Amino acid sequence: MTDSDELPGGNRPPGPAQPGQGPAPQGAPWQGPTPQGASGQPPAAPAAPADGTVDPSGWGAKIHSVRFRVVAAMLGMMLAGLFTAGLVTFVVQFQESDARIDQAILDKAKSVVKMVQTNKKTSGDYANRSYISALHEAAEDIEPRSNEVMAGIVDGRVAWTVEGNPDRDLLNDSMLSDAAGLRNEVGASFGELNSDGRPLRTVVLPMKGADGTFFLVGRDAGDQREHNLSSVQTYSLVALSMLLAAAVIGGVVAGRLLYPLRMLREASNAVSPEDLTQRVEVRKGEDDVTLLAKTFNTMLERLDEGAQQQQQFLDDAGHELRTPLTILRGHLELETVDDPEDVIATRDVLLDEVDRMQRLVDDLLLLANSGHPDFIRREPVPIPDLLDQVMEKVHVLADRHWQIDEKADYVVDADPQRLTQALVQLAANAVKYTGRSSTIALGSRIEGPTAADGTPLPASDTLLLWVRDDGVGIAAEDQQRIFERFGRAHTGRGEEGSGLGLAIVAAIAQAHGGLATVESEYGHGATFLIRIPLQSASVRV
Repeated sequence: MTDSDELPGGNRPPGPAQPGQGPAPQGAPWQGPTPQGASGQPPAAPAAPADGTVDPSGWGAKIHSVRFRVVAAMLGMMLAGLFTAGLVTFVVQFQESDARIDQAILDKAKSVVKMVQTNKKTSGDYANRSYISALHEAAEDIEPRSNEVMAGIVDGRVAWTVEGNPDRDLLNDSMLSDAAGLRNEVGASFGELNSDGRPLRTVVLPMKGADGTFFLVGRDAGDQREHNLSSVQTYSLVALSMLLAAAVIGGVVAGRLLYPLRMLREASNAVSPEDLTQRVEVRKGEDDVTLLAKTFNTMLERLDEGAQQQQQFLDDAGHELRTPLTILRGHLELETVDDPEDVIATRDVLLDEVDRMQRLVDDLLLLANSGHPDFIRREPVPIPDLLDQVMEKVHVLADRHWQIDEKADYVVDADPQRLTQALVQLAANAVKYTGRSSTIALGSRIEGPTAADGTPLPASDTLLLWVRDDGVGIAAEDQQRIFERFGRAHTGRGEEGSGLGLAIVAAIAQAHGGLATVESEYGHGATFLIRIPLQSASVRV
């Protein structure tokens, strides 16, 4: 690839849009960013974006926002609830007020009728009078209230009326026929008449022993209706105030709850392939929006980690492949094509370098894939059988004194191939730095913690695997470096190889949720340890 960033054909690759630069029409030449003003600041943005999207700061976006919809839905439900509750309450209230008026005038009418009938039987003055006349005299003696009227009906017409308010006729001439029409021979009948626009609740009671004679009592229900309507107005004003207060409070609360979403949108706009460090500010809480923000941050962390792994892979490959490529190029340039021996020697060197490059690339790919979920495939692994299988493979690596220190009688949930790969790598590493009479040992046990005062605690679920040798050892200042990619000890340990072996062991341990460490003193051997937390499927054999 050339030093130029241009693609074939002389076209530049598309880059991020600059301020003030919109997408150019297809086929139109690129004209660069919009010129800035004299102050050096970009010109003001147009009222509406050219692509037709809604301005996030305009009213259109606010109306279509989640916050507005949540508050509107809440207010709609509140309005429906208040309306339904008010409607039911006031319908019942109006009916009960009419029922109380009806009961009151019925009781009054019955008392007058009963009094007349009693007097007709016991008083000589009433004996010769007609029922309608006796009713009239009784009505005048009682004197109805100012909002009441009494009337006598004989043979289908109103014979007389007694008004409680002399200044206003509740039962005027135009209403007499309607009042007479309310009579019922069977018993009391109720009705409502229109008295100059005001409701007049009436009851008509038949006189027993006087066919065709009825007694009417009416009461103006306008004041009670006005009181009920006033209650409706008060309720409406209170409900409206509650809705307004709920809108304000709901807007504030919804804004606080949806704050992570706004941060999520801003973070999404800020994220680019070149910058994955943006994160959403997450406050305490376990609500859905907060959990979404946490999930978004986790996603960004995974993307960032993947991008870093990719970049590290490219850096590692570029760093480590440069030397073999230089060797290949140097030998090819110095090769004497007419000398068969030189050609054969060059061929051997090139094949050896190609093999080394292949191993290096395989190791780099393995490390690059170590963060993937399918890097390990768990299955029940009997630890004693695993150590026996590893020992069967490694004892042929070199003439050493091979032994197994200890076996953990457990079946663990792990990847047997990856664990075998890690232990073989550690064994091969130990072979490089030990002599023929040296001892290399493998072992495993279930590690238990110890309290600060030395009191032993119940065994924790941690599997400890190790490979021990009595070789040259590792200095303390190098023990952390050797697990890094291409990390080497200054003492000479690790001079051969790519420097990725122990990094692969650490990656396998981390993929199992564990850790790879070393315990060593320079000149006194080394013990490489792999600690792996046991899964729920782990059981004692």
